[in-house]
Amino acid sequence: MASVYQIFRRHIRSSAATIALTCSLTSGIAFADDDVGSYLAARHAAVNNDVKAAATYFTKALAKDPSNLALMEQAVLYKVAAGRVDGAIPIARTLVGKEPNHRIGQLVLLASEFRRKDAKAAAKRLDANSETAFNTVTAKLLSGWAAFDLKKHEDAQEHFASLDGQQLYRIFATYHAGLAAAAAGDTEEAEKLFKESIGESPPTARLAEAYGRFLEREGRWKDARGIYEAAMERAPSDPVMMAAVARTKERKRPDALVDTGRRGAAEALYGLASAFARDDGGIRLSLVYLRLALYLEPDMEAPRLLLGNVLEAQERWEEAAHVYEDFDADSPYYRPAQVGRADALSRIDKIDEAFEALAALEEVYPDDVSAPIAIGDLMRRAERYEEARDAYDRAMVIIGEPQERYWSLFYARGVCHERIGDWEKAEADLKQALEFRPDQAHVLNYLGYSWIEQGRNLTEAREMIEKAVELRPEDGYITDSLGWVEYRLGDYESAVKTMERAVELTPTDPVINDHYGDTLWSVGRKLEARFQWRRAQSFDPEEQELRDRIARKLEVGLDVVLAEEEAAEADDSKRAAETEDMPEPTETKAEKDDG
Repeated sequence: MASVYQIFRRHIRSSAATIALTCSLTSGIAFADDDVGSYLAARHAAVNNDVKAAATYFTKALAKDPSNLALMEQAVLYKVAAGRVDGAIPIARTLVGKEPNHRIGQLVLLASEFRRKDAKAAAKRLDANSETAFNTVTAKLLSGWAAFDLKKHEDAQEHFASLDGQQLYRIFATYHAGLAAAAAGDTEEAEKLFKESIGESPPTARLAEAYGRFLEREGRWKDARGIYEAAMERAPSDPVMMAAVARTKERKRPDALVDTGRRGAAEALYGLASAFARDDGGIRLSLVYLRLALYLEPDMEAPRLLLGNVLEAQERWEEAAHVYEDFDADSPYYRPAQVGRADALSRIDKIDEAFEALAALEEVYPDDVSAPIAIGDLMRRAERYEEARDAYDRAMVIIGEPQERYWSLFYARGVCHERIGDWEKAEADLKQALEFRPDQAHVLNYLGYSWIEQGRNLTEAREMIEKAVELRPEDGYITDSLGWVEYRLGDYESAVKTMERAVELTPTDPVINDHYGDTLWSVGRKLEARFQWRRAQSFDPEEQELRDRIARKLEVGLDVVLAEEEAAEADDSKRAAETEDMPEPTETKAEKDDG
């Protein structure tokens, strides 16, 4: 029978981003000769998310068929994704020569012009192609920064102001207009624009950093500190904001966030990459924009940190760990980078190295909650639940009173308590997480499933899991939980239908297939039940207990297995009762003498 944690662990795996750069125009490729080895190797590398190998092999395939536009596109795309922008430029030039409106080709050439500070060429390219080869936001922002470098500050502001429509567009427009006004020395206009970009809500860290630096450079230390503290309402432990607050107290005048058109263009590309990264479907585009931002300004730390995040989202753990290494210890980005590095290392089974990095971080920054939380997550994934719980406890001490933004910490610690066997504390933590996030499907599922396994609060548990399914109808693991609840409550017909849906959603999970087999057996469809148990076997369950139980069901059927389990449970209860009734052992005379 599946434990609660099996459901949790399978959820974690299903939620992990597994996003590969895919070939968008390969179906129509026709090769000039019969040698397709490089192309096949490129496709294989792309499917396995090895962008460096994909870049190499697409380039080799292109060398054998140099007029193939689809291969040109893929070679450019993967070279940029691998950080080889210089190598992509000649191919992009050829690609744009054949297909002038090609977006990735034009974007790479535009980046090369900003890189070599040729604002005139960049402006000309944007003027000629802004409506055909660039999306609206990219065209407007980069046109503004090209005009800025040409000393056409009014034109720059016009380009930014012309970006209207969606709220996100307006935020981008006023933010970059503020950066440009500040860099041009127009302090009154800069302040007005920064305030407009922030609005009435607490600012994001990046908006706060730009506006705050502007205020610091004007000697307005108290005002700058107020902006940083407002941003910390969103993220109290943000290391960049913490460093900024400390800087205002020391009255150290910082550099401007943006002081040139090239740096403004890099900031624009980074901002767009951040927006794309929030959507799983935008990870590929986010990676391209980040690589180009860092091509323009390699020393920018915020894009580099996000690059590590994106590489992790693509499960490129070693590359992510390498990116995270490239931060100085005195940088405010050092702490989040070290946390990211530890996470990446743990994914490639370098648990001890990951723990050492986090333990050192916690020792140096004992009041920073991120290190103990990261240690807890690390140990929980390694199934070292007591160590994970202890780390989460340390984080809770730092946090103090329970806070809504830490709801997931209560969830994670609740899982650890449940795995250790301390259900009272587990239940308290899970309920606290639900109090903060009543519509969090995975917490609803975990607590409801736990109650069902314990035979408690059955009606409420079913309602909770039904709500979780409504919230995440495409999640096979939560659907499995509902089917299992229905089965445990004796609603076998409903259980069969629900479990069939769970198997459709997640067809290769051994536990779900095993559950489906049990529900089929319960309605008399015993041949089909055995088929599902064999399927479950074929997916190689991790837990020995589950493997043994499936084998036994195939041998004697579910009815016999349930009877055996009931008898074993009765024997265990009887032995426990007899043990409780036994008198306390008395000391012998020899034992007393030894004492």
